[in-house]
Amino acid sequence: MKKSFLLSLLSVSMIGMLAACGGSESSGEVENNGEVSEYKIGAIYSKTGPNSPLGEPEWNATKLIEDKINAEGGINGVPIKVILADDESTQEKATQEMNRLINDENVLAVLGSSGSGESLAMKGIALQQQVPMIAAAASMHVVEPVEDAHWIFKTPHSDVHAVQRIYMYLNEQGIKQVGLLSDSNAFGTSGVEQLEGLADEYGIEIVAKEGYNTQDPDMSAQITRVNSANAEAVIVWGTNPGPAVIASNIRNLGLDLPMIGSHGIANQNFINLAEKGAEGVIIPTGKLLFPEEITEKDVQYDVISNFYNEYTEKYGNEPTNFGSYGYDNIMLVVEALRSGATDRESIRDFLENELTDWVGATGVFNFTPEDHNGLDPDSMVMAIVKDGKWVLLD
Repeated sequence: MKKSFLLSLLSVSMIGMLAACGGSESSGEVENNGEVSEYKIGAIYSKTGPNSPLGEPEWNATKLIEDKINAEGGINGVPIKVILADDESTQEKATQEMNRLINDENVLAVLGSSGSGESLAMKGIALQQQVPMIAAAASMHVVEPVEDAHWIFKTPHSDVHAVQRIYMYLNEQGIKQVGLLSDSNAFGTSGVEQLEGLADEYGIEIVAKEGYNTQDPDMSAQITRVNSANAEAVIVWGTNPGPAVIASNIRNLGLDLPMIGSHGIANQNFINLAEKGAEGVIIPTGKLLFPEEITEKDVQYDVISNFYNEYTEKYGNEPTNFGSYGYDNIMLVVEALRSGATDRESIRDFLENELTDWVGATGVFNFTPEDHNGLDPDSMVMAIVKDGKWVLLD
């Protein structure tokens, strides 16, 4: 009898210890009185390294929203605690921080990362550990095939959306022959897959295909080959510095070759790096790149205007589209927590099944069991560099 009592007491004690530590189904940090003291969220962005122009606004947006939510009283009186980690733009650091946030910090969800390669490296850990992850990477492989991405969501437009928007623009302009110039990394490879896969559907002929490495200092040889293939335009798929180098190369070679970039260069950094070579470059993009041009009739007007003003007031610079990914990522978790989804599984289920027509800074999201990106190409617009700044292309 005594032995039975001691075993029962030990079982109760172990359950109490697990609750205090959070456990895999924790609803946050639990105090001795059993009440949740805070909701812990992990975030991995590229604060440093080649992807820092992407990661820094995502990092800043996350801090901005964390401070704002807590200043307003948290989630039903419970504060959120975002544990930010810098992956230094490397897959190795991203996986290291992913394991730390999940296993040591016991976070409810992980946001990030900024790059496709880093996000894909984190994806396997999230699936294995059954932790919801909301990425800020463009590659569609982050969330597809969806049956292999059960716990993974993402907020940037997929490269398939950007390619569709570019091809729609080319059709409008009567351009049929294009050359491709892409980064050898995961983002560039994924983009080329979509560019090739959708070309026939839009009547586009790819007359040349060239590649480069992210840090290559000059791509003049590749550009010359594309131009010699009678391409009417070159589509460059990568994030800086590569596309900026290519834009400068085109100008220095004196070529009349229109350049169309991916949404991965939708920031001022591209213009600063390419200088005069940036003039006339066209990209598909979200609307946060030019908030002043968004009308009050637009369903995103309030979200974009408020976020843009709060961000610029706090940091003294513009958030760019990458800031919108950081905003949407954390706000999606906040939305889930507000609904009562306070453990890992219920957060995942809320995002997939209950989020409908949710207006974010990037677009209007409708996640489903078949779509963990939740956007469409119509939520993108075309932009052009004019007089040293991005403007909405009429």
